[in-house]
Amino acid sequence: MMRFLANRVDEAAVAKARVENYMVRFANDEVTAFKSWTVENTYLYLAKGRRTTFVSTTGSPSLAQVEEALKALENMPEDPLYVPLGGPQPINHDEALDNFEKLPDLVKRAIDGAHGVERSAGAALLSYVTVEYEDTAGRRGRYSVNRVYLTMRSFLGELSATSAVAARRVAEIKAEHVGEQNAHLLSLAKGLPQRRVETGRADLLLSPLVFGHLMGEVAHFWANGLEVVSGGSRYSKDDVGKAVASPALTVVDKTHDPSAYGFTPFDSEGVPPRPVAIYERGVLGGFLHTRRTAAALGTEPTGHALGSLVRPAPGHLEVGAGDASGDLEELFAELKNGFYIHNNWYTRYQNVKTGQFSTVGRDVALEVRDGRPVAVVKFIRIADTLENVVKNVEALSKKRAQVYWWDMPAPATSTWAILRNIGITT
Repeated sequence: MMRFLANRVDEAAVAKARVENYMVRFANDEVTAFKSWTVENTYLYLAKGRRTTFVSTTGSPSLAQVEEALKALENMPEDPLYVPLGGPQPINHDEALDNFEKLPDLVKRAIDGAHGVERSAGAALLSYVTVEYEDTAGRRGRYSVNRVYLTMRSFLGELSATSAVAARRVAEIKAEHVGEQNAHLLSLAKGLPQRRVETGRADLLLSPLVFGHLMGEVAHFWANGLEVVSGGSRYSKDDVGKAVASPALTVVDKTHDPSAYGFTPFDSEGVPPRPVAIYERGVLGGFLHTRRTAAALGTEPTGHALGSLVRPAPGHLEVGAGDASGDLEELFAELKNGFYIHNNWYTRYQNVKTGQFSTVGRDVALEVRDGRPVAVVKFIRIADTLENVVKNVEALSKKRAQVYWWDMPAPATSTWAILRNIGITT
């Protein structure tokens, strides 16, 4: 394909991604499915003069699709973000497919760890990702990596709790901890009265799943170089170096880290990711960039054209550890009065630029009074701005967990977090 394209355009780049998925699904403490499937996508970049076009296809593009893209390129206006292809040679990185046949063992260990619950359901998923990159500048590279996560929902009467864990290999998953965490939370909730919250403001304790999710939202929208260039982000390049969040908060994208779920040797532009300190003790450190967005802001690319040649994206976020306890009951005592939210989903925005959002607490949430859980809260929703979230972080736990499940915007190594004076509603 590259030889064909080189005769038709000035520049071309092709990134091919193949993902082999192996999943064990379970319900009522029994495996219900062990399946595998493969997804292939191709990302194509073409440039002629300063005109550019991007094509994304499932599988390899057909000749008709390529011809259509070439025809469209002739009528394109000049691209204001155009930069010529270039950069270092991508570094090859090859891993053998991990032991997917041991996924049922993870499920059994998770179920065995959930002592005292009535039943559990969930899934363990291993993804084996292979990416090949080539461009007309003579750059070529290939990598293959493993990524695995386990998510589990446990039930006790009408109560439920969901936990998740992520790693790079099956042997690194501490599956029993997922079951233990669900069982512990349900034991705390068992027998407590139920109530609905009133709209207002409250102090919150957020689990790594929830806090990691919210930091992913910040990275996806506000630390995104394309959003900064287009004016969609809350921040501009002039905000870099300013205190914009709580001094307790440090968040670094660590897609480059081989131990992180989401580790990527090079992105869809062939650029190796580098660490990006989004917040460093509350100070805005920088943004996630492709080569195009970096050039537009006069900085260097960060290797975050992940799965897209247009829009940068976080690959794995790490929240810096704090000084608070990692024990849940001790965190309740530090919270004193407020609510504990263990999981969330359905995060929606009223305004992305201002960060006006809401997200629904999923499963068990607890009301805490005088440092002790006193009620199970149903239908709680966080409704505030991302700015208040990052500015109102008071304490972060010493203990962290590497987490991911399908509803998170990015994998994360996150802490438990205490936030003060956050908007809530039903």
